[in-house]
Amino acid sequence: MKINTVLTLRKINKGLLLLHCGSWIQNLLFKIFSRGESLVPMSAEKSEEILSKNYADVKSSALCDNKIISQDIDLQVIIPVYKAEPFLRKCIDSVLNQKTKYSFKIVAVNDGSPDKSGDILKEYESDDRVIVYTQENKGHAGARNTALKEIFAKYITYVDSDDEIPQGSIEAMLDAAFENDADIVQGSMDEKTLDGVISHNYSHPLNTNASRRDMKGFPCGKLFKAELFKDIYFPEKYWFEDSIVSMLIVPRSKRFVTIPDVVYSYTTNPNSVTHTHKGKPKTIDSFYVTRSLLADQQKLISKGESLDYDIKKMFEQIAINWQRTFALGLEVESAIFVLTCDMFNKRFPNPSSYDSKYEDLCRSLKNKDFAIYRRECAFL
Repeated sequence: MKINTVLTLRKINKGLLLLHCGSWIQNLLFKIFSRGESLVPMSAEKSEEILSKNYADVKSSALCDNKIISQDIDLQVIIPVYKAEPFLRKCIDSVLNQKTKYSFKIVAVNDGSPDKSGDILKEYESDDRVIVYTQENKGHAGARNTALKEIFAKYITYVDSDDEIPQGSIEAMLDAAFENDADIVQGSMDEKTLDGVISHNYSHPLNTNASRRDMKGFPCGKLFKAELFKDIYFPEKYWFEDSIVSMLIVPRSKRFVTIPDVVYSYTTNPNSVTHTHKGKPKTIDSFYVTRSLLADQQKLISKGESLDYDIKKMFEQIAINWQRTFALGLEVESAIFVLTCDMFNKRFPNPSSYDSKYEDLCRSLKNKDFAIYRRECAFL
């Protein structure tokens, strides 16, 4: 079998990948769909070479030096803007129309948008609650980072320009934040189609003593204490830069609160990276950004910071990396596996205290068992 053979599994419905069933059924299904493929043996050096040939690591870090210039405002709302003309007014108005006793300001960053988004932003510049920056295109992370360079509020939230926040969102989140001195407040979220039809609802209970494990790995629908970003921003030029939430921001946080209020309305955009990344070489960024953020963790720890990064999140991240990249073929899959084993064993030399459902994946990483690794990543 040629090393560039693509798993039949790569063509099956994602629902099967996520199927929850007995391990013996998983084994049978995986054997059927994998067609006997096995690891392409290679060194770590060869693995790096293969990945770079497909898509090189930009080696971007999340560590930075943002300035907290004041904290007179309660909330800083960061909106990156790129090709947002059809949605932008609804997005900004959903924030400005909030009825709340708290003070807030929007920082909207026009990231070199080629449409009329810049003209729309000019309409809002006369409102003293709106600050507009315009820059050459730096990507989603680069736009958010521009807004983070000068922090002037007690809390920060992120709203994407094709999304909205329902009435009462700011009030509900800041009530929970101030009443509990929370580092992170996570609200419930609706997902809707471009036609405005709600397709899913992601709800959370009221929990003023939530755990790190309760925190989802994306920034939207949350409030963050501003100090969390004093020396962290989104790693630029990577896809999947939101990984900083689960890998850096949550581990350095102490107090978590979840609330049942729907505080965010997410629009399913078929043109977004989330829905168009499959099969593209740049999906290797999922592994690269994981490795980069683990290195950033170590740098912060070496400076004396105590980070609590749950090993469960590491297992989940490894599985997500596989699911995003397995369509690139067996050679790339093998290269990522080799480097993932090294990365995991370096970060967790003596893994312990994790759920039994991760036992097989942990063993596969420790023993470099490719067959078990790919099966567990497919069905985790």
